[in-house]
Amino acid sequence: MKKHVYLLILLFVLTFSVRLFFSFQLEYFANDEAYAQLRLIESIKDAQNFVTYDPLSYGGRDVAKPQLFHGIMAFLSFIPFYTKIIPEVFISLIPLIVYFIAAELTKDKTASLITAFMSSLIPIVSKVTLNQVSPYSLAIPAILMMVYCLMKISENKFLILFIVLSFLLPWIHPSSFLFMLSLLFYTIILVSESMEISGIKREAIIFSFFSMLLFNLVIFRKVLLQYGASSINQNIPKQIFDYYFSSFSLSDSLFIIGVAPLVLGIFGIYLGLHDKNRESVILLSSPIVAVLVLFLLKLIDLSTGILFLGIFLTLTSALSIRKILSYFSVTKLSAHYSLFVALFVFVIAVFGFFSSFYYYENEVEDYAIEDLAYLRENSDSNAVVLSAFNEGNIISYFSGRKNFIDSNFLLAPNPVQRLSEAEVMYKTFSESKALEIMKRNHIQFVLLSDKTKETYDIERILYVGDRSCFEHERPTIYKIVC
Repeated sequence: MKKHVYLLILLFVLTFSVRLFFSFQLEYFANDEAYAQLRLIESIKDAQNFVTYDPLSYGGRDVAKPQLFHGIMAFLSFIPFYTKIIPEVFISLIPLIVYFIAAELTKDKTASLITAFMSSLIPIVSKVTLNQVSPYSLAIPAILMMVYCLMKISENKFLILFIVLSFLLPWIHPSSFLFMLSLLFYTIILVSESMEISGIKREAIIFSFFSMLLFNLVIFRKVLLQYGASSINQNIPKQIFDYYFSSFSLSDSLFIIGVAPLVLGIFGIYLGLHDKNRESVILLSSPIVAVLVLFLLKLIDLSTGILFLGIFLTLTSALSIRKILSYFSVTKLSAHYSLFVALFVFVIAVFGFFSSFYYYENEVEDYAIEDLAYLRENSDSNAVVLSAFNEGNIISYFSGRKNFIDSNFLLAPNPVQRLSEAEVMYKTFSESKALEIMKRNHIQFVLLSDKTKETYDIERILYVGDRSCFEHERPTIYKIVC
């Protein structure tokens, strides 16, 4: 084996080991969304079929979601700790695929290895996938593999793999829409620049675009019939976009994308647009353009957009790294080339590691899980529990009870109204107004966790002191008794 193959294997093992180490340090998964995916996996495992109805979300609602990832996880559930191990195996494939894309782009193995190493420490990838059960752990490697196949589409094996992944991606994650849009921008930019698209590549793009479109129409047919064109933003209410966008700043973007990928990636795009391999740079830049356009229109949530910015800026960083290494090799200090490379990698590692784990947090560790477990044993099976929208899946998973609202807004009954009513119930001083909403929605328990207080910027619920109507059953649970 060649040295770079050994280094790639070592990088995969290190990435997998480090991620698994941090994952096993904590008993619970990172956040509410992880438990939404976990509930879906367990439902598929129990029913041995894909889920079309969720009896606990919003008190009961239809489900329209790609579930291939969840099906694979359910199939592999015989593996001990499969929910911890399998997603980390998938996500640890990213550096390997990044290496091959970078090698095709730069023809420089050293620059490609450094880029692959940098891709293992993208902060937003850690935030979205570390210690989580996330479809992104499979969707991201699939998308990157499709990009690599498109770069080598003239070879028959890559053409076949590209077609197979075009069939599979829509069943893994809705990010297939973003990849479709990227292909569209890629084609438009090439045509506008009078750059010819080879026959086989053109046919592969057209086939991929329409096959993914067809499968998405099948998966989201109920959504499209109910919401029409507005379903592109997953029916996320404006209040939720405002909630996340208002707390986001330029300094946040520097850290969460990563300083090295952001700086080197932008410079790499500049270099690539003046490079002979310009078409490949346009291909890697198209998802960045797509994300920025969707950001401007507020049609994509922050975490998804920044995730794809971080990944594709890391890929274009390969050109900057090649330029830096090439420049150093012709200076008077070229005799210390190996030392320079080692120092360069060390700097990337320091920035990447710090940024990755600075933003990582485990929200579920702060919950009184025993309070939720108490509800499972001491409440009616049809009981509805009030919580913030970003806690609903945690409620349903640990208590086995219906939530009033959660973060899956597609096909949800009146999510905008429920968001407003949840805020009223937590922030109003009027007991009669809160009770009217609670009775109408059959709410029997109210959660007041640290996350609830943070979401609604409150310290306590003003009216629960009335003991004739509210019993403080557990430290974070109130029961409605009137």
